[in-house]
Amino acid sequence: MARISDVTIKDEQLYWDHRFQRHTIKLLPGDFDVINGEEMLVTVLGSCIAACIRDTQSGIGGMNHFLLPSENKNGQPKNWHDYDSEATRYGDLAMEQLINNIIGMGGKRENLEAKIFGGARMFKTTFSDIGGQNIAFVKEYLKTEKIRITKNDTAGTNARKVYYIPSTGEVFLKRITRTNNNTIELREREYMDEANHARTTADISFF
Repeated sequence: MARISDVTIKDEQLYWDHRFQRHTIKLLPGDFDVINGEEMLVTVLGSCIAACIRDTQSGIGGMNHFLLPSENKNGQPKNWHDYDSEATRYGDLAMEQLINNIIGMGGKRENLEAKIFGGARMFKTTFSDIGGQNIAFVKEYLKTEKIRITKNDTAGTNARKVYYIPSTGEVFLKRITRTNNNTIELREREYMDEANHARTTADISFF
């Protein structure tokens, strides 16, 4: 498998998808990966965002999965490139790492396109609209970096499962509408609690 990542991908995150007949890498919150081959990336999103970015000429591309826009309590940093946290659960570093790794593998900035997913309003009580903040962040970031958004499936109240094949740019999206399954919300609450603690100490196909 030809790929690169600064985030350690565990063995259980690598599997053969019989439906798509591809080697597949499952991304968890805070992960990103870049592919130069035929592999597929998959993740499940609630209020989190996944940005799928590729060089349309070479097919080199990847996906990230971030929880929150920025570690900066006072809002987004004035200069995206001044961000120095190592936690890719935050959007500013997650986006920078993804783009830099695509370029490092041979992609060209002028050929990049982005497809963005997620940002659902999952927390109706104690949490603010984290999803909305994530959407606003990723759109502004891509605008600043002059990377065009070719697909945008964000907001709403349903979780999403996103499959992305960088070599072709194909995205397969499944909406998760079962209200009796709160696994995604519970998982995101856990990751966000961890993030808050760390911060105080440091073409779409539906099926």
